[in-house]
Amino acid sequence: MTCHLEVKTKFGHQKKISDATEFKELTKKDAEIQLCHELQKLLLTTATEKARYEAEFDGYQKLFQQFLIGAGPSLQWDKIEKLPSDAVKHYASLEEPSPSSIQHMLNKLVVIKLNGGLGTSMGCTGPKSIIPVRNDLTFLDLTVQQIEHLNNTYDADVPLVLMNSFNTDEDTQKVLRKYRGFRIKIHTFTQSKYPRINKESLMPIAYSIDEEDPEAWYPPGHGDFYGTFFKSGLCETFLNEGREFCFISNIDNLGATVDISILNLSCIL
Repeated sequence: MTCHLEVKTKFGHQKKISDATEFKELTKKDAEIQLCHELQKLLLTTATEKARYEAEFDGYQKLFQQFLIGAGPSLQWDKIEKLPSDAVKHYASLEEPSPSSIQHMLNKLVVIKLNGGLGTSMGCTGPKSIIPVRNDLTFLDLTVQQIEHLNNTYDADVPLVLMNSFNTDEDTQKVLRKYRGFRIKIHTFTQSKYPRINKESLMPIAYSIDEEDPEAWYPPGHGDFYGTFFKSGLCETFLNEGREFCFISNIDNLGATVDISILNLSCIL
């Protein structure tokens, strides 16, 4: 993680700008430099996880730069074209896969559930996934049952992957022990842990990586999936197993289940 920043035009020449624009550009540049220095200070507060947070803060700085830039250019609606008439396929037109091919298709699949949220909006504490929703069964219980049913019905080996957050990982790991006897492999990885910033100073609120204040840190959300999934090593593991497709949904979306016909279309394409 470096603190060197440069402002250039795309041709590398000095750019003549108005006083107001120049002030804004210099303010943004200063904010980026100051943030980098504050992140370096945070790294000094941990002895065991420095390498992990160095990698995470690199991603955080890129996100901060996007935040300073703000929204991109307004959408040019007149340049948006309609999709070709054959671009959308009706579900009824999808081919029915042969029973002998279903197992092969399912063994190319990974089911991923986003499990970073707490149940605070439902008036509960702890991970949303362990809230009982039906006959004392939780969101996680029902998800495990759904995938185990697939594996039992088609003699397949579809794994379940949970993307946890630092808010949900510990409690989730405790619950996963009860699924050891089920026909399902469960993997987990934890999304990034980013420091919240002060609205006025734009600097991190946190004083230490190890502090417990929940208001000082936040998980960056669903968009963090791709980077952290890749860094977790699971992506490479599944590719080496011959898996090609990911089915991703929220853990509390029980209606989001694997559809064999759609998976078949993906395999054909």
